[in-house]
Amino acid sequence: MNTKNNSRSRETRERLKEALLRLLARRDILDVTVSRLCQEAGVNRSTFYSHYDSIGDLMEELEQEIGANLMRRFRGDNYDGEHPFSPGHLLPILEHIRDNRDFYRVYLSQSTAQHRLDWAFGQLLEWYVRPLLRGLSVEEEAIAYYFAFFRAGFLALIQQWLQNRCQEEPEVILSYVQNLLRLPEIEGEQV
Repeated sequence: MNTKNNSRSRETRERLKEALLRLLARRDILDVTVSRLCQEAGVNRSTFYSHYDSIGDLMEELEQEIGANLMRRFRGDNYDGEHPFSPGHLLPILEHIRDNRDFYRVYLSQSTAQHRLDWAFGQLLEWYVRPLLRGLSVEEEAIAYYFAFFRAGFLALIQQWLQNRCQEEPEVILSYVQNLLRLPEIEGEQV
């Protein structure tokens, strides 16, 4: 495929993703049809089907892109040793969720998301939380319980924020998390 067609294909895929996000802002994913999506994106059904087999395929591609972006924001290129829930790490994630709120509202309501979230939180536990808690002399047996409690609470907080259409600024949500965890509000200060 030549560059012009590659560029056109990328543009079409982006238009379909943007149209899906606009529709998700107004309706449930189950109410989004290929016809309605194509009308919103300004493309033909045959064009949609030349790129995707179903709306689920489009949603999965969108999920992968947004998830990769989120992980880049969280891990960053230069992890500086701060705890993972410091303002420098958590605020960009909250901003990312706010910027993609329609996607996350739908994503977190899907039962299939639970498996993926379990994997993502498992990575978070291994990369950051377990070493942090070990450094604080927390017993190994307790780490999984503490983390399960935090995970459930954090997801519930994010879902509540999404239900409110992210009306509060990310800094406000960050302050709630910090207050709940009793983390220092000064960036860079260790727990």
